Amino acid sequence: MIHELDALRDGFEIEADAVVIGTGAGGAIAAANLAEAGMKVVCLEAGPRVRPEDMTRDAPKFLAKYFWDGGLRLLEGTAPIPSMQGRCLGGSTVSNSAIMLKLPDYVRQEWIDDDGLTHLRDEAFDRAFERVFLETKTAPTPMDVQGPRNLIIRDALEAMGIDSYPLPRAVDGCKGAADCIVGCASGAKQSVDRSVLPRAIEHGAEVYTCAHVDRITMDGDRATGVTGRVVDPDGRRDVATFTVRAPHVVVAAGAMGTPVILQMSRINPGRQVGNNLEAHVAGGVVGVTHEPLHPWIGASQGWGAIDPNTPGLKYESLWADPSVMLVKWGGVGRPFMRRLRDIDHATVGAVVYRGKTWGSVRPRRDGSPKMKLYIKRSDAHVVLKAMKLMSDGLLRCGARYVFPGLMPGVVEEMTSERDTAAMLSPRLHAGHLPMTGNHVFCSCRMTGDPRTGAVDLDGRVRGTKGLWVCDASLFPSPSAVNPQATVMAMSDLISRGIGGLAA
Repeated sequence: MIHELDALRDGFEIEADAVVIGTGAGGAIAAANLAEAGMKVVCLEAGPRVRPEDMTRDAPKFLAKYFWDGGLRLLEGTAPIPSMQGRCLGGSTVSNSAIMLKLPDYVRQEWIDDDGLTHLRDEAFDRAFERVFLETKTAPTPMDVQGPRNLIIRDALEAMGIDSYPLPRAVDGCKGAADCIVGCASGAKQSVDRSVLPRAIEHGAEVYTCAHVDRITMDGDRATGVTGRVVDPDGRRDVATFTVRAPHVVVAAGAMGTPVILQMSRINPGRQVGNNLEAHVAGGVVGVTHEPLHPWIGASQGWGAIDPNTPGLKYESLWADPSVMLVKWGGVGRPFMRRLRDIDHATVGAVVYRGKTWGSVRPRRDGSPKMKLYIKRSDAHVVLKAMKLMSDGLLRCGARYVFPGLMPGVVEEMTSERDTAAMLSPRLHAGHLPMTGNHVFCSCRMTGDPRTGAVDLDGRVRGTKGLWVCDASLFPSPSAVNPQATVMAMSDLISRGIGGLAA
């Protein structure tokens, strides 16, 4: 059963066998497995439920209601970087592009060898991915929903000698409406509120929306439950308080939320909680063609490639509502209106790189996360070089011009490879990347060594009893691919261990 705001205005106080904080990729899997194991499970989601009628193309309104900080949450540090994290039932799976990729073998081996995650050698990890892909109906994006915007990215990569492929996505009957960022009104996207949480509810789990967890309650070193506030999503007003008492607590509030909840609860083994924040380094270019592409037709992200020469470098097609996308590439006011004239001819080529970033997450006085992220200039140059490659490919495929974002000394509308060479300037750095930090990890690392990670190999917060983490914060380093499938697979292993289910 799903409890929504109107039923929670007086607050609540309940008992359960297990409480799961967060209903995104990791939390939904944990809740479903624990409920299937016979536990009385309570799921707590800080945001509201998103209904199909709310999934309109009014992206600013959607972001304001269903994203943390209205979609304007910032990573500080090297440069202010926006990080769009979902605050709704299903978390960011509601508003991402549903890309599902298995953790690359070389990253998995690195986690085993360098970080001590020896249990990932076992075939149980592979079976976890298989279960996740089956439950979310993951399959390659069909050609009939690619649309010309995705296919010109295919052609651009091919022109530069990069083999590419339809991206595997958690979608069933995609209509190619390019509306992933506002939730998929057709219902085709298999976000976890549609694909996984129903299994939890079928086995008796109770789901509470608009329930913002502030602290984990402890009796000595043992978790005993959580306390928090019922929050009206319209205006973010507190309307009541709640308490859930449970001997099993699973934190799946994301790489920003989980460390803050732990720190606010005075849980910080080895002072590792909130350290080691990392993110994929990202960039992208807009290509504008002579012929109309009708970019709102086709899967939001239907095509991609792994660079064969640079480990950890990935290319993707991309689309989002122009009101969101052009803030990065087109500015505001008059520059926005000028770019808007070309929008029917536009495509976006995105670049994602597994560089070596570093940072931290700390709670502000009001309990919100303060994030800092630092990016090496050399890693920014890898992304800039890849942006040049994507730009050259688009120009070779007949693009009228390519727009790389606002960079000093760089032509805004590039029409030749001589123009794109400016992206290789040593004067450029991470602050010049048109970057959105949506793939964030590592703030509560799982390691084999208690000196380097707050979470042990069972997903348990070290030094505690009854407290586990099941989200991207436990990654020991970036995944090199979109993290959703890996989050779900790791949560599957951890929660099956808690519930005694066969892995």
